Amino acid sequence: MNRLPELSLHPLSDGMQMQNQSPEETEPQTFLGLSRGDQFFVGVLLIVILGLSLLHLARLSRWGTETLEIEKQTPLPYDYQIDINQATWVEFAQLNQIGPVLARRIVDYREAHGPFRSLDDLLHVKGIGPKKLEANRNHFLPLPPEVNPGN
Repeated sequence: MNRLPELSLHPLSDGMQMQNQSPEETEPQTFLGLSRGDQFFVGVLLIVILGLSLLHLARLSRWGTETLEIEKQTPLPYDYQIDINQATWVEFAQLNQIGPVLARRIVDYREAHGPFRSLDDLLHVKGIGPKKLEANRNHFLPLPPEVNPGN
């Protein structure tokens, strides 16, 4: 009796060559021009990038950290005061309603007539009236006793 060779389910298991298959069936499967190994590498790379992105996002959101409350102190009021017998025109120009021109006029008056003996002497400067003097009175330091004629 003639015995038939045993057949296996895998066509190449018996060492037989593929002879009846078309060229498309013999080429490795590709997707977007990538071989199976390249596809695996790109997939792993994308998963790693996604994981690192999620980790970075979690760190940016400060997830798992405690919120700190910062207690701010109330700012101190700014108290700008000048000595009218020592101040430069730049210091006078910082005062309310006194610009650079009037500030230079005050310094020129002081240099021409000597030190001011009282705050009211500022009324002799052209451009300073009672309203401007009162608006800035709290910005002037008290005059020393040797200049003040009251002592």
